[in-house]
Amino acid sequence: MYLFSDIFKQFKRFFNIESVKDTRFLYDIAFGFMPRKFEPTEEDKMIYDEEEEVPEMYFIMEGIVGIGFSLIANGYSKDQFSIPKRQTGPCLICDHYVVNQQKSQFIYMAIIKDVKCYALTKTFLHE
Repeated sequence: MYLFSDIFKQFKRFFNIESVKDTRFLYDIAFGFMPRKFEPTEEDKMIYDEEEEVPEMYFIMEGIVGIGFSLIANGYSKDQFSIPKRQTGPCLICDHYVVNQQKSQFIYMAIIKDVKCYALTKTFLHE
């Protein structure tokens, strides 16, 4: 648990600790963190696409994540997608989809520089 105390502090709105029982929850969650890295190259930039199943939520430590939508449904366009929102780390993405078992409503991708983060899987979190 002490290994990930910096994550628990940075994302204190997600990890709301009020009692001893909550610290046990943090201890259990610490075993589920898995490191991830997304690069802004053509092969590795896509984190999630629209209407895709979301098996992991991400605690972004550094990097820039673009959040947008597909333009293909709106007719012919030279661009395949629009990225109107950019979030820089530290930030949390896809928590709603994992907790509520929903499909992605937007496109999430690494832009400009590498995105370094920790993931919690849906199966681990729901256990």
